[in-house]
Amino acid sequence: MEQMQKNDWILFLASGCGLGALPKVSGTWGSLGALPLWFLLAWVSNGWYLLIVLLFSGFAVWVADEAGKLLGVVDSPVIVIDEVAGLLLALVAIPLSFGNALAAFLIFRFFDIIKPFPADWCEESLPGGLGVVADDLAAGVMTWVVMQLFFV
Repeated sequence: MEQMQKNDWILFLASGCGLGALPKVSGTWGSLGALPLWFLLAWVSNGWYLLIVLLFSGFAVWVADEAGKLLGVVDSPVIVIDEVAGLLLALVAIPLSFGNALAAFLIFRFFDIIKPFPADWCEESLPGGLGVVADDLAAGVMTWVVMQLFFV
């Protein structure tokens, strides 16, 4: 078996371990990919969880930027690591439950699709991988606020 090259790893990670290559709604598939990670990370303290999500988000910026260069499209639908980062941010300090997962997922997808300010500004104004990830982080923050107001 041939060893994976750096570019293969970048595309694999950018696609959310292949979820972004699934047909049609790649952002939805990518967002679903965040939920098992939330389940694994929900057992650490809120401070550690936030630190891990921030570090992951920084890594996601680099991966999205590199993948965009490889694919020739800054925000290719295949790139879904940004949705993973955004939904993980939305779930900071949210109690682990099916209801919370469903609510956060649906609210996040809503904000990610309609892109209210500042998500739209992030996507349009920030370069490369930073713009790709920042709009989803903005959607994640908006989702977190809604979750705090109505669900937690």
